[in-house]
Amino acid sequence: GAAVRAERLLSLMQKEHDQGNKSVKPNTVTYNSVISACAYSKHSDDRKDAFEIAFRVFKQMTLKEVTPNAVTYTSLLNVYRNCLSTTDKENRFLLSQYLFKECSKAGFVNDYVLGALKKVVTKEQYIQLVGSGEQNSSNLPSVWTRMIPKRLNGRKSVGSKYSKRE
Repeated sequence: GAAVRAERLLSLMQKEHDQGNKSVKPNTVTYNSVISACAYSKHSDDRKDAFEIAFRVFKQMTLKEVTPNAVTYTSLLNVYRNCLSTTDKENRFLLSQYLFKECSKAGFVNDYVLGALKKVVTKEQYIQLVGSGEQNSSNLPSVWTRMIPKRLNGRKSVGSKYSKRE
């Protein structure tokens, strides 16, 4: 499926880079694209592989010292939502709890992370993790959101450091 193809492309890029082609070094966007491909695997028989690929790529990302961001954590939560059985609430919670704590420590909790988290865990579990049923990152501890660009021109920031052109 798409996840396998995306991982293969990432491997080819990494190999090219390792052989001296510095213009194809995988970055956060590259890794996020592979993880996102895993999150949206269309065929149910591809989901187990997609889950494994997503976390193999995430591990590789951290080993290569490529910094995850809010998109990374949102995509990983979407992997949980789409690749794990909805009946396995305990496993979904434990994995989401670990990931949310990592995201919070890194300072990348935003409205998209909260929205993805809300779709993976039960309402009670969400409240346990976030402290309330709130889905607005502006009401969270600032240490959780410190790496998120502030809103520009009254619009939500989705990770860009650039504001709308006037």
